[in-house]
Amino acid sequence: MNGGSAITLHSFAGAPAPPPLVDGWKHLLDLSQEAWDGLWGLMGPALLAPGDPNNHQRLESFSQKYEVSQEHALAAVQACGLLFQQASALDLGQELFRKDLATLSNGESDRTATLAVKYEEVKGELRKRIAAESLIDHGKVLMGVDWRVDNVVSSDRGTQLNATVVFLTLRYREGDRTERITLQLTPEALKELKVFTERISR
Repeated sequence: MNGGSAITLHSFAGAPAPPPLVDGWKHLLDLSQEAWDGLWGLMGPALLAPGDPNNHQRLESFSQKYEVSQEHALAAVQACGLLFQQASALDLGQELFRKDLATLSNGESDRTATLAVKYEEVKGELRKRIAAESLIDHGKVLMGVDWRVDNVVSSDRGTQLNATVVFLTLRYREGDRTERITLQLTPEALKELKVFTERISR
């Protein structure tokens, strides 16, 4: 890399690259060609599904297969992930991303060219996650919906009611927690909800 001078990157808006990125990138460049060929099998899930409990097992398997210490492999993956995330946050184009790769890799482009391709493939997904996390920072965010339809036959209030009800369970994120709330909708309320969704979809 650039000796003792600070490495500035487009992915950090021209600011110096943080030391963990620079140090981790050294471990990345030290990987054998075979390890590079298998890198995305470790890197992809760590980047796109950071909460996946299988990621630790992937790290162990990668380290054993390619005879790399887990500490160095983790540092390399974290450095690469940080670059991808920062570049995606700025919606950096591939040309400038390639320049950052060249800066970090002393101009070596044979290996890092594959990272540029992967960046283009995953940038859209990373930006979606960034947008979702930006919402989560400021309140509850709907993550999914489950539903079922029931028929209420009777209750302590009356018999032979034959009332249709939709149970709508909303799954939402608030901070680091995932919560659920279940609502009961009458057919009339369901029609009102349908009108609302159709209106905002136009």
